[in-house]
Amino acid sequence: MNLSLRAQERLRLTVIYGLCAVVLIWALAPIYWVAVSSISTRQELYAAPYKIWFPTQPTLDSYRTIFTTGAKFRSGGFSPTAELMTSGLRNSVIISFGSSAIVTILATGAGYVFARMNFRGKNLIFLLIMLMLPLPIWVSLIALFFLMSRLDLIDTLIGLILIFVTLLLPLSVWMMTTFVRDIPEEIQDAARVDGADRWRLLYSIILPLARPGMVAVFLVAMLWSWNNFLIPLIFSRSNDSQPLTIVLTLFIGQYEVAWEDMSAAAVVTMLPPFLMALFFQRYLVRGLTMGAVK
Repeated sequence: MNLSLRAQERLRLTVIYGLCAVVLIWALAPIYWVAVSSISTRQELYAAPYKIWFPTQPTLDSYRTIFTTGAKFRSGGFSPTAELMTSGLRNSVIISFGSSAIVTILATGAGYVFARMNFRGKNLIFLLIMLMLPLPIWVSLIALFFLMSRLDLIDTLIGLILIFVTLLLPLSVWMMTTFVRDIPEEIQDAARVDGADRWRLLYSIILPLARPGMVAVFLVAMLWSWNNFLIPLIFSRSNDSQPLTIVLTLFIGQYEVAWEDMSAAAVVTMLPPFLMALFFQRYLVRGLTMGAVK
């Protein structure tokens, strides 16, 4: 009986670990291929049949090329990729960090209002904001494009930041409202007894205790805006506002694709969100599971 139970347990663990291995390979295989392609030569990448699991002569020439003398392939035009990568990296940093900071500030204030204050129509307003969560992005693209065109914000960093803030606010408000609600009200009541007004309460009590939630909101917003492709594709047209996700497409030419240069640029693009997710994963898990128990 004991042997049978042990065999069943071993079989169960084998199946579980096997499925996990399949999922892990499925998820990491594209990333591995991109990383290998970035240190391979063009001759190896275009070899037929393709048999490269690791390059025979690994090189970092692609990384040097995209930041120095590489060509821009889109539409047959040529210009140094150093300009593309520099402007794309600058735009990505400004857009993602700028929109994330604004979203975090607005969501923290709104979360405190919905969680701790009572006023007429609060539940209705909160419901209307939450109704925007399941709304597909493409539904509002035409209206957004028309509005941005009228405001002369097409191909501008400010325009992209405003769009990202608008799209990220509903989720961020929900996250911060849930987090502020988890803060014990007894602490707030004790501060009021000591004579703290609402602003003092918010600054000295709520914000310090809600800091993990604010970090989670900032990280979720940053990762979403950094990795977004559709919005910049529609609302950016030049190096003035194109982030790295759009710069990657510029390695596709009329007659050829610079796979090795594109792969190196993709690795550079993946590194910042990967490192942030790696070092701040506990905040991300906390933010993505807020309110799950309730």
